Amino acid sequence: MVVELLEKLSRDRWLTVREYEQLLLQPRTSQARALADRVRRAHFGTGVFLRGLIDIGSICEFDCPHCHQRASADCVRYRMRPREILDCCEEGEALDIRSFLLRSGPDRFYTDRMLCSLVDKVREHFPGCAITLAVGERCRESLRRLADAGADRYVLLQETADRERFRRTHPAALDHDKRLHCLNELKEEGFQTTCGFLVGDQTPLELAKELKFLEEFQPQGVELVPMGAEPERIEYLISLIRLLLPEALICAPENRPGEILAGANVVTLSLIRSRRSFPCCGGCRADGPADPELLAALRRSLSDVGFQVTTDPAPWNG
Repeated sequence: MVVELLEKLSRDRWLTVREYEQLLLQPRTSQARALADRVRRAHFGTGVFLRGLIDIGSICEFDCPHCHQRASADCVRYRMRPREILDCCEEGEALDIRSFLLRSGPDRFYTDRMLCSLVDKVREHFPGCAITLAVGERCRESLRRLADAGADRYVLLQETADRERFRRTHPAALDHDKRLHCLNELKEEGFQTTCGFLVGDQTPLELAKELKFLEEFQPQGVELVPMGAEPERIEYLISLIRLLLPEALICAPENRPGEILAGANVVTLSLIRSRRSFPCCGGCRADGPADPELLAALRRSLSDVGFQVTTDPAPWNG
């Protein structure tokens, strides 16, 4: 029954919530991985895309308990200047990284004018690169300006598809419906949109609802955030998401070969961890300063399981 559901998901790209729950109640990891690998190879071959992460700021006005940058967290607070951000991009370019993720917590310091200027400068200095923003919820007019300035992609995690769970784990100033509305506006404004959810203590039914949300929203990218979940659970979810979204850019949360074998096709390296004044803020695995030795080690680990790092900025899957 479960294997038949996996084949149905691979063929039809949809299931009922109860069918998703059945897959999670009785995981068939090896069968799911084999199907996901076949699907990923059909669309992307053996290439794994490389993304450079730049945490441009670590200041956030909210206090979500699961977040490393929450207002009450004991972490270094900073905001990078445009020249410093461009320096990070130059370090990435020296490693043939052509995709840059500029990330910050919701911070009103970053006005539309400032972000548009930054995107314009990155586009001017690094033509042909992919520019991804992760700067929280913004109004539609703001998103339009950022798209017009040259930003290609946007990461905004719904974190959970469950309105009540969102309410319990977020401050009152954040609203689940507003988050989903912003995700829809991102797609409507032409962004290649990445969403995703936290993976921790959810029941199979709760995770089934997360998969149903992805099925209905059809994002171009997906990120999972492990919150104490076992690697095997993360990898199984990656395989299910690959079957559901064959052409999506799926990030490997911890850059582990097992995540790539499960169906992920994006790895992330921090471009600021080597800069003493700007410690990496976490949120995805970056494995130390992005230098030639680290990149070589990453290439070897992927080559050992039959994959290759590609420095192309990754295709547009609109």
